[in-house]
Amino acid sequence: MDKTTINLEKEPEVENPVFVEGLAGIGHIGRNTVSYIADQTEAEQIGEIKSHHFPPHTVINDDATVEVIKNKLYQLQRDDARDLILLEGNAQASTPEGHHEVAGKVTELAEDVGSNEILTIGGYGTGEVVEKPEVFGAVTTEEVKEKYSDHGIEFEHDVGQIVGISGLLIGNAQERGINGICLLGETPGFLLSDPKSTEKVLETMEEILELDLDYSDLDDKVEESQEVLKKLQNLKKKQNPEEDQSQGGDLGYIG
Repeated sequence: MDKTTINLEKEPEVENPVFVEGLAGIGHIGRNTVSYIADQTEAEQIGEIKSHHFPPHTVINDDATVEVIKNKLYQLQRDDARDLILLEGNAQASTPEGHHEVAGKVTELAEDVGSNEILTIGGYGTGEVVEKPEVFGAVTTEEVKEKYSDHGIEFEHDVGQIVGISGLLIGNAQERGINGICLLGETPGFLLSDPKSTEKVLETMEEILELDLDYSDLDDKVEESQEVLKKLQNLKKKQNPEEDQSQGGDLGYIG
């Protein structure tokens, strides 16, 4: 019995799509970015991914109903731009074996739907308040880096590794000759959700994928998050008045 299953409610009806992944992780940047795109574009849900490697709990919704941990698959057919397959969800695998198994299944799915480009999204935690978040990039080839060099993505950075499915997918893509890029939104790392970094990544995605997004739903969340960061920063200064801010811990990338 497979521990990871991909259940398609209908066969994808896309042509040469870009496969876009964003799952729960640091600052929830990946998941929030892809779910926002799915909502804004009214993408059609076509399936789900369930796995025994996902964390052993259920999610309680606002109406007190529970929901099993799963990832959701969407398709977006377009006449004026490339079609998209979107993968978003509220969990990643909790073991190394699980990460590799789920990433392998997703890579096979990307090949099955005819995708020759995989785009993954996550967050990069700095351990410090980020006033103007950057979007860092990692690619499968120099040619892919050249392709995306005019989109405001920072390729000169100190990110040393990409943990989780976002890294494994582009690693798998590289081995199979599929173009791949991972976008990492710069984030403090101590916010459960970082709407400001999410918005920055969304702006990059909008340009890359030729989308037309409305950011009004994010504006209030961005403002609220900045107020939280200011309070945290002031609290930290009071607790550690002589601490050299430049020596803050680098949280790195998680999910």
